[in-house]
Amino acid sequence: MRPIVMLLLALLCLPMVHAVAIGVNRASLEFTDVLRGGYAEAVITVTTDSDTLITGEVQAAGEAAEWLNFSKEFNFSRDMPYELRVSVQPPIDAQIDNYQVNLSILTGALLQTGDGRLGTTTRASFRVPVSLAMTGTERVACTVGGVQVLDSEEGNPIQVRLSIHNRGNVRINPGVQIEVFDQLRSKSLGTRSTEFGERVLPTVTSEALRTFAFDLPPRQYWATVSVPECGYNGMLSFDVLEPGSIKDDGELLRISAPAWAETGDIIRIDAVFRNKGIRPVRATFKGTISLVDEEGAVQEIVKVIDSEAYTVDPDVTAEIPTFFNPLIGGQYKVTGTVYYNSKLTPERETLINVNGEPVASVGGYATYVLIGMAILILVLLIMIKKKRQQRTHHYAR
Repeated sequence: MRPIVMLLLALLCLPMVHAVAIGVNRASLEFTDVLRGGYAEAVITVTTDSDTLITGEVQAAGEAAEWLNFSKEFNFSRDMPYELRVSVQPPIDAQIDNYQVNLSILTGALLQTGDGRLGTTTRASFRVPVSLAMTGTERVACTVGGVQVLDSEEGNPIQVRLSIHNRGNVRINPGVQIEVFDQLRSKSLGTRSTEFGERVLPTVTSEALRTFAFDLPPRQYWATVSVPECGYNGMLSFDVLEPGSIKDDGELLRISAPAWAETGDIIRIDAVFRNKGIRPVRATFKGTISLVDEEGAVQEIVKVIDSEAYTVDPDVTAEIPTFFNPLIGGQYKVTGTVYYNSKLTPERETLINVNGEPVASVGGYATYVLIGMAILILVLLIMIKKKRQQRTHHYAR
């Protein structure tokens, strides 16, 4: 009996251990179409429920383990997850084949007791399988994002910010081209070209700020930015400002209208406009309403939109209304822009489907009434004239 009591007392005297859990956001990693001497990378986010900073360790096992590059040790906590970057670089003489590597992520620190003393050594771990598929075929593919044409002051060059994600398996340094247009986008003011500025590794996203020399007076402009190698082409607006001037900034969020209506309905159409500047602007909705065919081609412009001007305060979203009364059924396309303080937004559009039999317009009825009244008056005048002639003839006898 005494040995059992002594054993229980010994267990009660042992320090209490607090378990620590870890997690990762990737169950596995897959590197495909990697060239000999090529490159690919991926990121694993490592998290824990520990409030205190703990140490993590990374181990790799497998035939291609030595081709992987990663941080062997790192520190992380609940409020400070760790971004573990894993890259692979096969040697130039590697055999083209499929490879498997086991990547293990473990806690490396001893756990602590409630009073701060070290307890028993317990390590949490997570295994992430890594697959590597090699190829001998080069592939060029990329995606462009985050494109901005920055506003500038008079006399300064135009700057374009953009990012490129390399989805291929070779390094790329694509060309970047900009063509500048006037405010109405009717006249080209010049084209400039340059390179992205660095060779982007496969699977990597890189950002650049490129500069283009233009001498433009203060006003609003439009620019087409293109990266042909990545198949990107987009049009954006920018301003050239007088030194120290205030920039007006607005956005046409959408054109709001019912998707379905009946002939003869009075349809409200709203340009939803947001003033993103720091002072009020006077905004007007301008555009067209067109009858289109099944393929979306314009058959006839049935209305020109030119709304009243509305004052929109800073950081306010406003609805600028116009109204439309369709007389025949069909599909209508509403296209428009918002003019504000001598600037205009990019165009937006929406579709309205109209059902019902054709109806006569108010103007048509008025025309018929006027014609009828004119005929009636003419008939009355003829009758009066004949009556007078008959009386004159009677008196003459």
